[in-house]
Amino acid sequence: MTRTMRALAAAASVAAAGLALALVAAPAAEAHSVLVSSTPAAGSTISELPAEFSVTMNETLLSGAGDAAFALRVVDGDGRYYGDGCLTLVDDTMSTAAAIGPAGDYTLEWQVVSADGHPVSGEIPFSWTGEATADGTSAPAVCHEAAATGDPDDASGHHDDAAGSDIPLGDVVWIVVAVLVVAVAVTIALVATRRRPRA
Repeated sequence: MTRTMRALAAAASVAAAGLALALVAAPAAEAHSVLVSSTPAAGSTISELPAEFSVTMNETLLSGAGDAAFALRVVDGDGRYYGDGCLTLVDDTMSTAAAIGPAGDYTLEWQVVSADGHPVSGEIPFSWTGEATADGTSAPAVCHEAAATGDPDDASGHHDDAAGSDIPLGDVVWIVVAVLVVAVAVTIALVATRRRPRA
């Protein structure tokens, strides 16, 4: 009987350890959001300004992550930003009203939060051949606030570092579950080894 219990405990321990490893590895295996399309398209040259600049991902965006976790802004070669900083998130698409400076090369910078809680960002280069529609600022504008005029790295419009430093809630849940599973497995193993046959 004791041997049977030990065998069961050992099997449970191995199974629990395997489950724990699977649970810990699961978040890493999940795919983050991937850019599907954008307006303008990467590498394109445009002469007419669209109503909105936008990026569309392969999955619904985590809109509840907070405004600071998202960004969509246009910057020129001199580091000047264009737009009011206001964003619209609908399902898998994030957009902002289009505004741009004089003809030249530009970059559409974007950051979103995947459905799994991870921030994802990128840059979309494009060229503009039309007339300027707005004056640029030295820092990204904040929606419904006056644009900052100081160093872009110190501006409140930059959220990349803040978003990247937080541990996603999904990962915390996986870690807690894995720790609990390992604790249960250890407890079972200890109880089984203490039950020895009486002399």
